[in-house]
Amino acid sequence: MTESSHSVMPAAPRFLIVNADDFGRNDAVNAAVAESFRHGIVTSTSIVATGPAFDQAVALAKEVREMGVGIHLAATEYIPVLPPTMIPNLVNSEGRFYPRSEQFRRMALRPSMRKELLLEWDAQIAKVVNAGIRLTHIDGHGHCHAHPAAAGVVLKLAQRYGIKNVRLPAEPIWWKPAKGTSARFVAKVGLNLASQVSRGVWQGKLRFPQPFYGFSHGGQITKDVVRQVATSVPPGTAELMVHVATSKDQLPGYRTKFDFTIDFRGITAFTKEQFEREFEVCLVPYPD
Repeated sequence: MTESSHSVMPAAPRFLIVNADDFGRNDAVNAAVAESFRHGIVTSTSIVATGPAFDQAVALAKEVREMGVGIHLAATEYIPVLPPTMIPNLVNSEGRFYPRSEQFRRMALRPSMRKELLLEWDAQIAKVVNAGIRLTHIDGHGHCHAHPAAAGVVLKLAQRYGIKNVRLPAEPIWWKPAKGTSARFVAKVGLNLASQVSRGVWQGKLRFPQPFYGFSHGGQITKDVVRQVATSVPPGTAELMVHVATSKDQLPGYRTKFDFTIDFRGITAFTKEQFEREFEVCLVPYPD
């Protein structure tokens, strides 16, 4: 037996992107994103072009240049960039996007809406790019970007702006099986099925980390959940989605059932060095 036959093969490397969504939503979110990058495990964020605190988010992104920044496309909750007359099928009488369930239903039943999505999302990306931000990836508010009606629009815009990466929000079905009968599990199954259409459109044209985590534990990313994710990450690159804020304060018109402060505490329970040393997982942003 040769000496080499006794050697231990090194473990395949494991990488994790920790992305904080809704950058630009309010001051508390912006402060937590920056703090979570500097002193926690966040490696990347995604900015909302029409977030009420967009300008502050842009300024912070330029201070923390090592943090990856993607576009958080919006078709629900937030206001559009374009005037309502240019996208009449996307907005209600008040000029705001329709609520999520109604908007997603309309997107599925009205293929003509894709032209308006292309116009609006092009304007959202252009606003961020024109502010001096180099975008690393595309994701969406409520995962609107992965809606079967939107997959082709996302691909066209990614190619137009030279963006190579996209989020595929297909969390493993086996993840958190204890809540298999919960409404969140049913929603996850639906999102997984919808994402398979997007996977087919993007495969070989855009990169997407797999697996994806953070859906089942939305607004509940505690230190223990972070540990569960870290020990579950397989070889290759995975993504953990989080939502962080330094306080529970919300602006009028922007309401969420999530407690962003829970995620903030969870992902700042480790420094990057501690996390990588304990779990042997390398923390990375989306590749540029």
